[in-house]
Amino acid sequence: MKHLILLFLLALCSSVHAQIPAGRSKTVTMFSDFQPAIIKLKDGKSSVHKQTNIFLKSSTLVYKKAPTGEIMEASMPLVAGITFGDRNFINVKNQLAEVVATEGNASLVRVRVVDVETMKGEYLNNSTITNSSMLDDLNAGRLIGESMSTTRVDGAEDEEPYPLMDTYYYVVGDKVTLAHERSIKSAIKKDQRHDYEVIISNGFSWARQEDLVKLLKLFK
Repeated sequence: MKHLILLFLLALCSSVHAQIPAGRSKTVTMFSDFQPAIIKLKDGKSSVHKQTNIFLKSSTLVYKKAPTGEIMEASMPLVAGITFGDRNFINVKNQLAEVVATEGNASLVRVRVVDVETMKGEYLNNSTITNSSMLDDLNAGRLIGESMSTTRVDGAEDEEPYPLMDTYYYVVGDKVTLAHERSIKSAIKKDQRHDYEVIISNGFSWARQEDLVKLLKLFK
């Protein structure tokens, strides 16, 4: 069983560049409770759904199907974005990315998902994950089911079990640029190189959202 779980975790792993640790979560959904949201589709239609959430396996839209209450995962290629109250998310690479800052027609967005690499390490060290039910919460398809619950671990009652990581992008229209030094250098114009160098030479950190916001002006 341990070998099979390890293979499952390895299959979930993706490139780790430009990913920033983002604390931990008690649940595998962004919000502890399902809540109303405005769902915008790529065909221009929109609707209000009363029971929605974001699944942190891959930052995808999930919702409770009426009247059964089954939890379903939306077909992300059809989704343009979603709004929870004053929090807006757009579809970036078929993941829901929260808009954290805008300047002109440019936006800085954040994709937050479960950090599978850290989970794998904790499992192998037997430090946090002690049974497979916590991992099963991540193994979702179109039908999620009612397995989205926190599994408390003996000796770790005060620790939130799911480590999170963030990936940031700059979005202008259909153009998406990873918030990473190599990607940004390739994306900006030659006459912006000086401004870029000035910004990143003044105590800049790629792991701080407020610093990433400073680069927005290069994309507006």
